[in-house]
Amino acid sequence: MAITKLSQPASSQTQILKRFFFDWSTHANIPSGQTLSWYGSLPQIYLNSSVDSLLHKSVNALANASYGQRFNSYQALKDATKLYGESIHMLRDKMHGVIDSSHYYEVMNSIMLLSIYEGLVDESIALEGSWVSHISGGCTLLDLRGQGKIIDSPAEYEISILIFMQMIHIGLVTGQGLSISWESVKELCLPRLPYFYTHTHLIYQSACLCMEWRTALLTYKADRDIAQLSAITSQALALDKQLEEWSTSLPPSSNYTVESALADTQLEWLRPLLNTPWRPLHLHKYSTLSNQILWRFYWMVRTILNQALLFTNSILEQSKATPSPILSQTETESKLISFTDSLCESCLSTFVNIVKEDPQYYRAGAIPSVLGYLTLQVLPTLSLCLEQVDITGIDLSSRREWVARMRHFLRANLGIAKGVTAIPPSLESNIPIQIWGFS
Repeated sequence: MAITKLSQPASSQTQILKRFFFDWSTHANIPSGQTLSWYGSLPQIYLNSSVDSLLHKSVNALANASYGQRFNSYQALKDATKLYGESIHMLRDKMHGVIDSSHYYEVMNSIMLLSIYEGLVDESIALEGSWVSHISGGCTLLDLRGQGKIIDSPAEYEISILIFMQMIHIGLVTGQGLSISWESVKELCLPRLPYFYTHTHLIYQSACLCMEWRTALLTYKADRDIAQLSAITSQALALDKQLEEWSTSLPPSSNYTVESALADTQLEWLRPLLNTPWRPLHLHKYSTLSNQILWRFYWMVRTILNQALLFTNSILEQSKATPSPILSQTETESKLISFTDSLCESCLSTFVNIVKEDPQYYRAGAIPSVLGYLTLQVLPTLSLCLEQVDITGIDLSSRREWVARMRHFLRANLGIAKGVTAIPPSLESNIPIQIWGFS
């Protein structure tokens, strides 16, 4: 096994790793919760890895990339690129030899680390390229490993549930479906926690429907296949209703509280998110990061379903064979505004709450990067929806500007360098629903 020669001295690498574990395994006094506990395990994961192994290199690649981008260190970014290249080659070799628990654990952890790496350094905010391939490969390995073995190993479970949830996210945004059946993963979705199990099953079903929906829209010709689009619309409305019912049946510990957002702040770095033509009206308070992500998934999937419903409704209305209206356009538009506003509120809450709770986080440099990365994950859905839809009587430009400010905020303060738009404006799609028309 070749020893990687890095451009920076050992003392600098130690400092980079120290910062990495602060940024990615601490959550500013916010409990992570069961489904995000993997982040808190990163120090032990690294400690248990062999020097210059795939997992060891993957951690160091992400650590150097995170440090390099946040603190503008050319040498750290140079080392990150070298480590990433070596890790990718090792990952390809390891993917063909996953035969036992230790191999599975190393490969799945490396997939997650390298996917985060790509999420940080890739200028495009769209879900594309090797990031998607890595997560898809991880789901294939999950299927081969089997949920029975995974559920018996807390360490394997921590990483497997993250990979699976990322795969659902990709399926929703791309409309390309999932590479794994519900039967092969349902035990990972914690049947003993009915609210989490039901939530995951509903968003899984939604991702599957999005694949069917995208295919129907791609093959649709005027006044043909209306029955299929009508049937899909009815299924989507039923799923949307089930999701709404889910949101009203949660135990208090999984819910969140709402308060009015700040009008201003003395913290210069936080002001760009508050002093804007439009800003979120409320702040949310969640008991754990897992609950926050649970709710964000809820708003994201309902945003995508209702965005697709709005577009499909326009097709049905233009069709000569259209039956009576299946949905209310006004109600659907109102839902979209509610869901996108809730996502914006959740994103803002992350950074306002951490400052309100503990003075040590008054400096932007003290905010853990993982909070920015988890915020980043909602931006593709938010950006695309606000760019692609027109809402009767509402100018969305100020909301689009706020989301752009959030992207800049992540770039300036956390080193998450994302582009201005999710998809180049020069590209046009006949399916303006997320990236269904481009994937």
